[in-house]
Amino acid sequence: MSPSVLLLVLYPVVGMAAPVVFYSLWPKKQPPVPNLAADAVTETQKAATARLGALISLFIDGTLMCGTLLWQLFFSVDLDKAGFFANSRLPSALIGGYLGVSWAGVSIWFLALGAATGRMRREIPGLMAPLKVQIAVWLVGALAEETWRVTAIAALVTGRNSPLFSVVAVSVAFGSGYLSLGLQRTAVASLEGVFFGFLFLWQGSFLAPFTAHLAVQAVYLWGVGEWSQDRRSRKTWQIPGTKCPVCQTQLKLLQIKLSEVFECPSCREPLSLSDGYQNVMRFAAAFGFGSLNLCTILLLNDWLPGNLGYWLTFPVSYGVATSALFLYRRAFTRLFPPRLQRGTPYFVTLNLEGRHKSKAGNGEDHDSN
Repeated sequence: MSPSVLLLVLYPVVGMAAPVVFYSLWPKKQPPVPNLAADAVTETQKAATARLGALISLFIDGTLMCGTLLWQLFFSVDLDKAGFFANSRLPSALIGGYLGVSWAGVSIWFLALGAATGRMRREIPGLMAPLKVQIAVWLVGALAEETWRVTAIAALVTGRNSPLFSVVAVSVAFGSGYLSLGLQRTAVASLEGVFFGFLFLWQGSFLAPFTAHLAVQAVYLWGVGEWSQDRRSRKTWQIPGTKCPVCQTQLKLLQIKLSEVFECPSCREPLSLSDGYQNVMRFAAAFGFGSLNLCTILLLNDWLPGNLGYWLTFPVSYGVATSALFLYRRAFTRLFPPRLQRGTPYFVTLNLEGRHKSKAGNGEDHDSN
């Protein structure tokens, strides 16, 4: 058997065998069989389940990394002679990160189409785990998978296989690791493997698929995952400067609704984002989208030959915009704490005195912050 074949089957084998090995080494961590007649799962149980899922992901990634290094030890492949490290590091990392954000947006639409048919789902490693554990899963997962991918492609190419065949073979092996999640998820994973593989061949650097992988997982972990959770199950914290303009109570981020009127949990007064704050958000979003299209045209025409950059401008921009949609409000509200007002934004009524007092009170609150 060719050594390259051993490396190809490493990924699906590790994906299937590592959880079994994990529970055999630590049997006490085996989750109990769910009791449908019991009450709803508590927050403590949810946190324990999230931490367990993150630990299993780290164990799988660590096993994959060790397996790849052992293969490299016994069947060494010279990555420099394969000509994969010719480009400079910083541009490759920037290209990988930007296109990774775009691919994350495209894959979200694939996921939405699959979810609409009820035949596809995507697990997000580290979701709902503590932030430190999430960062560890985020970094180790990208490092392990891309180290395996780069080594496998280089091994196939140095074995006198064509680059196209090498990328496709590695992508099929990568997708087969998701067979337990269904054929649609396997197909999307294989496409994702083709994207990372061709990014590696194009840039000739490990950093390009590595930063792209980090970007994809960041969008899902801290963007899509946050939207998919129940608001009551998310961890939250105080935002300095965000107070109720009526009772001056500090409000947590998840107590604030950005697109509708909500009640203050303390005084029960109707509140909403201030008109000025919403205008700033809209202007920033419009300016960002216009700048995004312009930057995409300039970057793609600089990176790609001929008119290929113009043809890819729309899909790349659309993917980046989709990813930004999941990250924009979360990032904006943390960088710029929301300003609140009493009542409904753009509220038109003959009782102008109450609205005026609300505006005045909100302005005093801003001055006090």
